[in-house]
Amino acid sequence: MRIFLDTCFFIALSDERDKNHTKAKTSFVEHLKTGARFVTGRNILIEYLDGVTKRISKEKAIEELDNILNSKLLVVEPFKEEDWGRSIVFFIKYNDQQIDMTDCLSFAIMERLGLKNVLTFDNDFRIHGYVIQI
Repeated sequence: MRIFLDTCFFIALSDERDKNHTKAKTSFVEHLKTGARFVTGRNILIEYLDGVTKRISKEKAIEELDNILNSKLLVVEPFKEEDWGRSIVFFIKYNDQQIDMTDCLSFAIMERLGLKNVLTFDNDFRIHGYVIQI
């Protein structure tokens, strides 16, 4: 099974002070045991690394980038022009929700790749119809 990883999951997994750290770590290990492989969007990688840079340090962000880019378990998927167009449609569709463009772009990438499952603590994915695997 391929599972999409969202920014808040990366944060929880890497930060022992995060309230969801234990849940994230346990969930990640359990999915690894079942043979799961992971996908994230380049947009998620950027959002995550920007947060690490601002909250911790640039050095830590570079270390995280290296770990992610060299992972054999995770693919970083670039977005395509068609994904951008779909993300705009989703953003407008959810005009009554606080769903941001990063999530909408993730929805478009997941749709294109045929992914239904996501590791996240963000209910926006459930609103769009994805299965949260935590």
